[in-house]
Amino acid sequence: MSARRVPIAVKLTAAIVTVMLAGMAIHASLTIQYQQELVRSQISEFGQLLGAQLAQAATAPLFTDQNHELAALVTRYAQNPRVLGAAVYDRDGKLVAGAGSYPDYERLPAAGKAREMMLPERDVPRTLVASLIVADEVSFRGAVAGTVGIALSQQALQHVRRQILIYSAIVTAILGAAFCAIAGWLARRLARPIHTLIAATAAVQQGRFREVVEKRNDEFGSLMDAINDMGQGLVRKGQVEELMRQLLDRDIADKLLANVEPVRMGGEKVRATVLFADIVGFTSLSEKMSPEEVNSFLNEYFSYLDICARFYFGTVDKFIGDAVMVLFGVPRSDPEHQYHALACALLMQRLIVRLNQQRAAQGLPCATLRIGLNTGDMLAGLIGSRMRMEYTVVGDAVNLASRLCNEAESGQIIIEQSVFEEVSQKHPLVVTDSWEVELRGKSAPMRVYAISGIAHQHPLVVDRLIDDVLQRGATG
Repeated sequence: MSARRVPIAVKLTAAIVTVMLAGMAIHASLTIQYQQELVRSQISEFGQLLGAQLAQAATAPLFTDQNHELAALVTRYAQNPRVLGAAVYDRDGKLVAGAGSYPDYERLPAAGKAREMMLPERDVPRTLVASLIVADEVSFRGAVAGTVGIALSQQALQHVRRQILIYSAIVTAILGAAFCAIAGWLARRLARPIHTLIAATAAVQQGRFREVVEKRNDEFGSLMDAINDMGQGLVRKGQVEELMRQLLDRDIADKLLANVEPVRMGGEKVRATVLFADIVGFTSLSEKMSPEEVNSFLNEYFSYLDICARFYFGTVDKFIGDAVMVLFGVPRSDPEHQYHALACALLMQRLIVRLNQQRAAQGLPCATLRIGLNTGDMLAGLIGSRMRMEYTVVGDAVNLASRLCNEAESGQIIIEQSVFEEVSQKHPLVVTDSWEVELRGKSAPMRVYAISGIAHQHPLVVDRLIDDVLQRGATG
């Protein structure tokens, strides 16, 4: 059992959405990184500005040892919501004044620089928060009195990060839904000609060619034109094959079609039986009929004779004027070809009697048959010229069957002695007459037999078979 196939529209939708979402994710990541760097730079600039202001404000109190003013100054700075804490150190690094959360002197960055550090959150014990530390020197006319340090909260940066993430998630969800809808519509539109092509090829496989009427100026259009040409060619091929099966017997047509490449004259040696059935007195009959009536007359009789042949695995090789040539054992193998040929000949004769009764009741002309058949070695294959060939059998056994047909009287079935002896071993034959005849091409007289039946055939079975033939012939 084959795995379930995923529609190409689903695959295209998934591919388009995946590419778009991947692009959006990359864009969002770069945007978040850029915004974080921008906010970090702004916080750093803000901290350095505060540090410079604090250093300038602490210059006089620090040089004059007014520590209470320094304490009030750092307390005021620490009250800023963006500031975790502030501190003033003397030139030896000793803390002079401090408020809030601030780093030790040893952890201060160089003047004018910034450093990220985790510090205890103000008024929340045992909680560390990310901070940005800036420092600046307290100096006057080149003399350095100490250093100030300010710890800035990075909550703003985290808040910006959260806002960007929320915004990106919302935008991604909205755009993702829109992309899915657009991608689904686009994928279905792209897959539509593929479905059209699949339907067209499925129709061709089922023998129901349906032209693709959609016109496109892309690769799909070229493929549709190719499928139209292919479908028309296949329909034409099917029509030719069907016509060939009508012009030739189906078995012969199938054999030729199965070996159409290469087409060569010649054949294979086979042992088969050939039956010739000739309409007696056709020339005088045709003089009283128009060409259309002659055509209808022959078509009706030949149709019934063809059905009789098929009942016994025979193959109509050709119609020769008012005669028919039937093969048994070729091209379809049949180990009982002699018996089937005789049974077919008897069915033909009895069928003609019944058919003539129906035609006479309608005031239509009637016909009788004479039949000759023979078994022997013959060559079966394509005979003729390179410009015109036909599948048939040739050989002395075929010629003898034709001559036996010419020797038969109206309503007779004639076979020669070797065929009679071979068939009689399994199927006792009813013989109405036997005599010797000199045939053209034969150096010695030959004994022939006129056969009127097969001993074990029940008349009721034969009558039902005739009814079946007549019914099939009536329905076409």
